[in-house]
Order: sequence, then structure tokens, then C-alpha cells
Amino acid sequence: MKIAVNARWLLPNKLEGTGIYTLRMLEQIIPAFPQYEFHLLLDRSVATDQFSLNFPNVHFHVVAPQARHPLLWTLWNDFSVPRALKKLNIDLYWSPDGLPAKTKTRQWLTIHDLNFEHHPEWVPKNVATYYRRQIRKGAAQAQQIFTVSQWSAEDIASTYTIPAEKITLTYNAPQQRMEAGQMNTEDPYFCAVGALTPRKNLRTLLLAFDHWVAKNPTAVHRLKIAGAAHFKDPAFETVRNSLKHADRIDWLGRLSGPALEALYGGSTAYCMPSAMEGFGIPLVEAMQCGTAVIASKNSALTEVVGTAGLLVSTYNVEAWSAALQQITIENSIWRERALKRGDFFNWEQSAAAFIEALHE
Repeated sequence: MKIAVNARWLLPNKLEGTGIYTLRMLEQIIPAFPQYEFHLLLDRSVATDQFSLNFPNVHFHVVAPQARHPLLWTLWNDFSVPRALKKLNIDLYWSPDGLPAKTKTRQWLTIHDLNFEHHPEWVPKNVATYYRRQIRKGAAQAQQIFTVSQWSAEDIASTYTIPAEKITLTYNAPQQRMEAGQMNTEDPYFCAVGALTPRKNLRTLLLAFDHWVAKNPTAVHRLKIAGAAHFKDPAFETVRNSLKHADRIDWLGRLSGPALEALYGGSTAYCMPSAMEGFGIPLVEAMQCGTAVIASKNSALTEVVGTAGLLVSTYNVEAWSAALQQITIENSIWRERALKRGDFFNWEQSAAAFIEALHE
């Protein structure tokens, strides 16, 4: 069998949710089927030797154009990929970003969440329009759908009127196995990790931290934020410029590897104020580091955290401020719970359902 994979999210040193999922799943799937050929379709030349996918049955192909805009997505998914599938005589095409190809080849899709359906205002208008049209169409056409949480599975089935049995759960897990760290008590800090986009709702965390510092003038905690902006967000900049204690916030940019692990491990608490998540990989990464976590009480975040962290009303600034105070007082309790919960998630378990479906 020849299997092609949409691998355009495999960008060295720039892996985010979809890219992490694609890479870690393939690391488990490919060795399970040495008798199959895997053809990974990239949209640009990258140093593929940086990935742990150097198996004899793996072949990389650069399929132009570079697809980083809705118009180019259309060209890539509707023309370039179908042409490559036909040329390579592919039996099954898997797209881990949920976007289908315009092809008669059997397709499997992974749909992480439907934030673009419920809140199109969180992304540029042309992006939301493209995703709403294409992923809805792909969900109807695909023979098999995978997703990363039970919450997303139920949302996809309900929103797209798809039989629940067509959807298989493949949880996310950390981009790498994290080791328990030692909380920094000399220079304490809270941290947050993720793209600086409206959905991540960092505005609430910024205002809550500002509020908490004002109420606790003797506290010396800082707030460290790792992540990069994907597009301009005027509302975010307005909040950022209004803070009274902006000097206590450190903007670290994108972090990965040991630097990211050190950030989690030394933190008093990891904070995830997102307004919607299909999963929330940083939550599990922080929990594996033994770091206490605070998250918004919504979507798959409640499923991932369970009873292992504080769940807070999404946009309630005072509630978030109170949670920061509570987590500093009860820190050892929440660290212990987080560490135990973090061990539940791993890529071997996540890929098992995909491997089973491929066997069938």
C-alpha cells in the first residue's frame, strides 16, 4: 500500500500544534507498517534529516507552491496534491490539518477543533471562510476522521451531522517527554505558552496579572510569555499598552526543547486562558514538568485538566487574579496532581487507534 501524508506543517524549529501532532504520530505509525510506502508531501524544501523519520519506507516530496495563504491553499489542495497523488499512484491520503485534497483517492482527515466555525472573528476573514467551506466538505467526503479530544469529537459530529462512529479519538501529547523540574523560588514567575492570537485570550491573563500585582504589592512574581504573533491584533495591543505593571512581564518569543522545558519546570504555575481548544498540548507539557496549572473552564481544556488543576471562568479577570493567588498558596497540592495527570498522555497510546484503523 502507498500512503501519502500532508506534511506541510513539518517546519524545523517552528513546530506548533498540527506539526507536533503530524510528526509524533508518524513516528509511531510508520514503523508499524514497514511493508507500506509512506510519501510525505511538503510545500517547501526543508532539512528533513532534522525529523526522526529516516525510515527506509519514507519518501519526501516537495509539492509547489508554498501554501501559506487561502489562495495558495486552494492551488495546493485542489491541483498540486491531487496531481502528486495520481503520479505516485497513492492508495490512501491522510491530511492531519483537516483540509481535504480534490481527489478520488481514499482520504482520512484529522480535524483538531472547529474554532473557525464557532468564532470566525478569531482569524482573518479569508482564512475563516476557506476553513469553513473546505473542512465541512472534507468531513463529509472523508472515509475516516480523527480528532484529539472527546469534546472535539462530539462537536464535529454535532456541527457537521456526522455519525459518531466515523470519528476516532487520537489524543495529543507533549511534543517531547518532559521531566519534572524544580520551581524557581528565588525569582518566582507564572508562565504562558502559545501563539499570540485572540483565541488564546492572553488579554485576560495580562489584566489578571496586573490586578494580582496591584493587590499583592510585596509579591515579586513575574509573568513570562513564550509565543509569537500570527497576525496583528489591535485589541491585544490596546490591553498590553494599558498595563500598569508591564515591567513585570517578559516576552520570550517562540521557545522549544530544553528552553521550553526549563520555562515550565521553574514556573509557579502554567496559565492557559484560551477561549477554546481542541486539546491544549502546553497543558500536558507543563503537567509532566510537575508544574501547577490554571486553565479556562471551557472546551477540551476541562477534559485535559480534569481535577488536576484550577479551572477558571474564561473572561473573568478577578477570578483569574484569585486563581493566581490560590495557586501560590496551595502550590504543592496542585503540583502533585498535575504530575500524576501528565503521565496519562503519550504518543504510543494516541497513535494506537490510528494504527488499528490502518490494520483494518
